[in-house]
Amino acid sequence: MGIIQRQALRNTVINFIGAIFGSITRISMSLLITEAQIGLLTLLDAISGVFSIVFSFGFEQILAKMFPRFRDDKNGHHGFLMFGVLLSLTGILVSSVLFFFFEDLFLSDNEGTNKIFRSFSFLVFPLIFFRIVFRNLDGYAKMLFNTVIGVFLESFLSKMVLAMGMVAFFLSWIDFDQLVYVFVLNFCIPGLVIIFYAFLKTKKITLPHKDLIAREERKNIGEYILFGILLGTSGSIILYIDSLMVNKMVSMEALGVYSILFFAARLLVIPAKAINRISTVIIAESWNNKDIDNIQSVYEKSCLNQLLIGAFMFGVGWACLEPVLSLSPNLIGYAEHSFIFFFLGLGLVVEMATGVNTSIIATSTKFKWNTYFGFALAICVVLFNLIFITLYNVEGAALASMSAMILINFLRWLFIYKSFKLQPFNRRFFVAVLLSVAFILLCHFIDFDWSAVQKIVIYGAGLTILFWGIIIATGLSPDINQWLKKMKDTYLTKSNNREDKGE
Repeated sequence: MGIIQRQALRNTVINFIGAIFGSITRISMSLLITEAQIGLLTLLDAISGVFSIVFSFGFEQILAKMFPRFRDDKNGHHGFLMFGVLLSLTGILVSSVLFFFFEDLFLSDNEGTNKIFRSFSFLVFPLIFFRIVFRNLDGYAKMLFNTVIGVFLESFLSKMVLAMGMVAFFLSWIDFDQLVYVFVLNFCIPGLVIIFYAFLKTKKITLPHKDLIAREERKNIGEYILFGILLGTSGSIILYIDSLMVNKMVSMEALGVYSILFFAARLLVIPAKAINRISTVIIAESWNNKDIDNIQSVYEKSCLNQLLIGAFMFGVGWACLEPVLSLSPNLIGYAEHSFIFFFLGLGLVVEMATGVNTSIIATSTKFKWNTYFGFALAICVVLFNLIFITLYNVEGAALASMSAMILINFLRWLFIYKSFKLQPFNRRFFVAVLLSVAFILLCHFIDFDWSAVQKIVIYGAGLTILFWGIIIATGLSPDINQWLKKMKDTYLTKSNNREDKGE
């Protein structure tokens, strides 16, 4: 447990610091470069992201299922590293050929922006190369009991590179064309470093041994690759299809606006990720022990607490968004499309309010249903985007994502209820729903004749005190009150210890 706890703590700290740098970088982008330029960077990210997810060929799944049986440090783990390298090169080759012949599928009807993209489209090839390599060799590093290296490279180092690029651009040391290369470099460096790490940590570099690619193993490998492609396809659609369709159906400028407000909305789920990461382990253990009551308890608590956290962050974010976007003339284009944040944020609040439903399914005997729900969500996202972008322009993409999230999470809740008779919605939850709705309405209609800075400070502080004051006073969430009491007791204990020492 020691190594797990240490690496979990390090990963959390690195992710938190990386999120701070990522937020600063995104804000500086919206101030320093145009919507079309941000759209170009987002498009390079989205296209290479789709190919890297699909054509990593499910190597992480192969590692999870097969590596423990072939772990042998002295013999180079039976050539697993080179197997991963060869599989990655195959994926890179297939991806590159497909992009070369079908590049036009990713372009819009605007020849002006298409010309801009074509001048940088060759950069998709190194992006595909290093992103596939990173995904697969980071999976290999995890199997060597190092989960920190990948998080450090992806969540910290790459964001630092891009942040330094934005500083250099702000100081006029580089122009936008050079900033594009820095943007590409921030994706390539993790892949380059992980190559050196994987080879240095493997004592004996060998080609895949015969036992690794024996006839009985080839069938399993084939199934894992097929499953990886299918899962990767649905996952990449969910992550990137809205960006690609906004560019295709609206414009690259609209994509730039959408990507910034999308990033702002995604900040809402950072606390939920931490809760889900911890809860998944507990739920898996509870399934193993057939402790349904504990799963029910975790399910209820996750729904209640994530709803409260999500509603608070969304409400304050929505109240402060207009004054934040009024701080600079460069942000006017984003202010005109602020409902992108509203729709995405509302969808994420609903998703958070359904708690650890995905983890319950993933760790149960019916885990395959998560794949089915993933495909259903991908199909819904595509169909809803086709409908809503046509009707409502770029806001339609956000509305499509919100609708898909609400529908799929309703189906997940229904599936869990029908399959396992688990029901997380109790009296406390419905009180929390009423409070959350009232709070969000207050944040929507609140409007005082103050300056932008005054609004940000007063709204942020006032709404925080109001919301959490009600939660604490009513005891609506016993977990939050218990956590606050623990923090208070810890502080008092430290203070008393310092007094005893005469400090």
